[in-house]
Amino acid sequence: MAQPSPFGDDQDRLLDEASAVVKEQAFYLKRAIDSDSTREALKHASNMICELRTSLLSPKNYYELYMQVFQEMQHLHGYFCDPGRHGRKMVDLYESVQHAGNILPRLYLLATVGSAYIKSKEAPAKEILKDVGELCKGVQHPLRGLFLRYYVSQMMKDKVPDVGSGYEGEGGDMDDAFDAIFSNFMESNRLWVRIQSQGPLRDKSKREKERHDLRVLVGANLVRLSQLDGMSLEYYTNQALPKILDHIISVKDTMSQQYFFESMIQVFGDEFHLNTLEQLLTAYAKAQPTVDMKPIVVALMTRLANYLTESEGGKDMLAGTDVFSLFRTHLNHILERALTPAATGGGAPAAPASPDLGPCLEIQAAFMSFTNSLYPGKVHYVDLILGSTVDMLRRHAVGGDLGGSAQRVADLLACPIKTLSMAVLEMEHYPLLLDFLDFSMRKQVALSFVNGITEDNHPLTNLDAVNSLFKFITPLITDMRDTPGNYYASDPENFVHEQQCVAKLAHQIRCEDMDSCLQMVTAMRGFFGQGGPQRMTHTLPAAFHAAMSLIPRLRALDARRAEGEEDLPVPAVTPKKVFQFMHKTVSAFQTHAPEVAIQLWLVAAGAANIADSGSPGVFDQICYEFLTQAIMCFEEELSETVKQFAAVHTIVGTLTQITCLNQENYDAVSEKITLHAAKLLKKPMQCRAVAACSHLYWCSSRRDGRRVLECLQKCLKVTDAHVQSDASSVGLWVEMLDKYVYYCDHDVEEVQITFIQSLLNLCQEHISYAEKDPSSAEDAKKAKAHWNQTVACLRDLKASPE
Repeated sequence: MAQPSPFGDDQDRLLDEASAVVKEQAFYLKRAIDSDSTREALKHASNMICELRTSLLSPKNYYELYMQVFQEMQHLHGYFCDPGRHGRKMVDLYESVQHAGNILPRLYLLATVGSAYIKSKEAPAKEILKDVGELCKGVQHPLRGLFLRYYVSQMMKDKVPDVGSGYEGEGGDMDDAFDAIFSNFMESNRLWVRIQSQGPLRDKSKREKERHDLRVLVGANLVRLSQLDGMSLEYYTNQALPKILDHIISVKDTMSQQYFFESMIQVFGDEFHLNTLEQLLTAYAKAQPTVDMKPIVVALMTRLANYLTESEGGKDMLAGTDVFSLFRTHLNHILERALTPAATGGGAPAAPASPDLGPCLEIQAAFMSFTNSLYPGKVHYVDLILGSTVDMLRRHAVGGDLGGSAQRVADLLACPIKTLSMAVLEMEHYPLLLDFLDFSMRKQVALSFVNGITEDNHPLTNLDAVNSLFKFITPLITDMRDTPGNYYASDPENFVHEQQCVAKLAHQIRCEDMDSCLQMVTAMRGFFGQGGPQRMTHTLPAAFHAAMSLIPRLRALDARRAEGEEDLPVPAVTPKKVFQFMHKTVSAFQTHAPEVAIQLWLVAAGAANIADSGSPGVFDQICYEFLTQAIMCFEEELSETVKQFAAVHTIVGTLTQITCLNQENYDAVSEKITLHAAKLLKKPMQCRAVAACSHLYWCSSRRDGRRVLECLQKCLKVTDAHVQSDASSVGLWVEMLDKYVYYCDHDVEEVQITFIQSLLNLCQEHISYAEKDPSSAEDAKKAKAHWNQTVACLRDLKASPE
């Protein structure tokens, strides 16, 4: 059941009634001003201000009423500032308003006349300010007193004897200006805090919200202090700040301390904060334990970091000031105070509950960013922050349970990765903090680390770096004791993405020494091999290609030595050793991913063919071995017809580009793949595969028109038999016609023009027949369109002068 408002349910009515009185009295006030009737003006102003004596309005509605009164009082203030209209001395006017019957109207009028009195300079500003400030203590009702103080600050904000102002000198000095504003600030704060204790306990939360809404009335004094021209760094450090901090700490109220600590960071300059850092941090450590220090400390560090990095010569301001040590020392006390009450608690020592570590971890993360921006490359500083975090978790994370704070620990660990990259592997406390996380979070941090290396293109230059890196990212490359059983199946797309990110590391190897490069690739292959078949199929190909990239570099070194650069080092690794590495790598996973393995065997054969072109006869057997392995993988691992069909085309495409094999080896491989093509179960695939194999006998390595014709004739037999039983495959006739046209155009003597003419007639005959069958009419239409295009091509070839 909703609690009734402590101010009643008729707030709108009360506000309307008070506003009506204010408007009425304001009308008479303006009329009295127009007629220069001071007595009448004061009377109506007093009546208008009396509406602010109410205790029935909520703070929100009271503020609205106050603003109406404030706007109308400006007319009266303007009247007082014009002696020619009221014709009285300011001292007489100042004394006359003090005879008002009620204290609240009396003090509002006093502040209004006092502002005009100071402006006239008929009396020292410091005396008027002190007098008004002392008399305002007569209103101790929290709400009415707070708004009265706010009115005084608004009326007197440009009337203080600030440095360079017209009121300095006889009117006072900077000390008087500061004292006037600061005393108003202290009294306003005390009144603001007392609002919390007004009313029944059940309305406490509502009063806290109302207090929060009124905070600007008090904060306006801090803003005015920061705007004083005499608020120099020296004055702020020696006079202003100690008094402000003493007052904030002495008022032991959580909301008050929270608001003013945050406000001070915003209203005073960054240079002030930098030079008074120790004073600020010492005060923070004395704050109430319930004050949320996270936004305060984070805002301070953010402001200082931006100031020091963006301002010209900002870093030079740190000379002689160990900002890191200051923050670290005081943050330890602040964090410990924030955590201890929640950890110890009162009553019997039952099973302790973990405190909320989230805000403290966010402060540590902000401190980390602050440190990295001010001291880039200072690995020791970052490690100290991680070490203090480890100590904090050991003391306060009961049973190692981070609860909802695990993500914040992961964010903290990810922070130095962006700036220090591989240097985090040298830290003592990084792995200790990482151990607090579960498998999922450790994997997340590891992935952030991997992405940081690849996105920043960070080079891996030695074997130790590779070993350290892969030990760090263990959650990504192998199963661990807490790896979920459904890890692979739960999100296969994400799993593949993770492994692809890991595989990119193989291409970050940067080293001039070929031996070191192969050692690093070999180490990576060893780590990849620990991941099991699910991971290897995604990661080992990257190691394969990284090794293969060494071959042209090795050949280039050999070429330079052959040209006379004898001082070049001779690496122990040779292209043949690299090829052996590639062979072993593909063999490790071909059972689990035969399609990928066949692709890599063929890539390796192409690399050996290119290498042999520079050293004829050296790598031809290696090339033949790779091709043989591709055929064996085809025979032993591929069982699905569709995959076999695709593999035939891939092997044929590679084999037609191979030039280093002797005739015997080339024919052996060609005949094997042609035989497998002829054994495919589905006749259309068989026909197309054998047709593709015909290119093996008319390419750069072989010119055998007889074998080409044999392949084509076999295709025609298969096509004729299949189309007889399935007219929808009539398009095969036109495809075979295209093959005959191709070879005839490429001067294969065995493929004669008469064959093409016969095929044209056969195509027409079979297409006409298929068009009559409703089940194959659509396929016949496509075949006829294809046939028409082929006929047009033949006409063009015939018309060509070549």
